Amino acid sequence: MNITTLKKIQLNKILIMLMFIILSSIFSCKKPVKISEIPEINYISLELKDTVDDLNNKIRRALLSFYLVDGDGDIGLNDYDTVDPYSPNSIYYYNLYINLYKKTDSTPQKLPIDFKYRIKNIQPVGINKTLKCTIKVAMSFYQPLPADTCNFEFFVFDRALHKSNVEYTGFVKVSN
Repeated sequence: MNITTLKKIQLNKILIMLMFIILSSIFSCKKPVKISEIPEINYISLELKDTVDDLNNKIRRALLSFYLVDGDGDIGLNDYDTVDPYSPNSIYYYNLYINLYKKTDSTPQKLPIDFKYRIKNIQPVGINKTLKCTIKVAMSFYQPLPADTCNFEFFVFDRALHKSNVEYTGFVKVSN
C-alpha cells in the first residue's frame, strides 16, 4: 500500500467516526415534555392515628399525602401574599382545600368540617420551572366526629389562580 491509499483509509475512518458522532448526538437529544400549567394532583395515602392535643384531649390525627405536578411551578404563597387576589376574604387566600363527606345510603353528604391551608411558595429555581413533588398535610379531629366513615375531597390553586383537578381518598373509617 502506498501513502495515498493509507491517507484515504484514515480519512474514511475519520469521516465514519464523525458521522457516527453527529448521528448519535442528533438521535440522543430529547425534546422536553410539555407539562400543563394547570396543577395536577394524585392521591397517595391517608394515615390515621389516635393521639392527644396540648390539653390532653383525645384527637384523631390524619396525614394526607398527594403527588403534585405543575408545568410552570407556581405553587404556594409567600407570607406577604395578602392583597388581591390573595386577600383574606378571597377564595385564593388559601391554596389547598380539603372537604369531608360522610357516607350515607345514597349520596355522600358534605360535613361542616373543612380544612384550608396556605402552602408555602415552592417554585423551582432555574430554567426548568416544572414542579413535581409530594405534599403531606396533617389534620386533627376531635372525637367523636359526626360520621364514622368519611371521604376526603381536596384540590389546590396555583398563583395564576388555576384550580387543579379534584382528588378523593375514598371512604375511610375516621372514628373508633
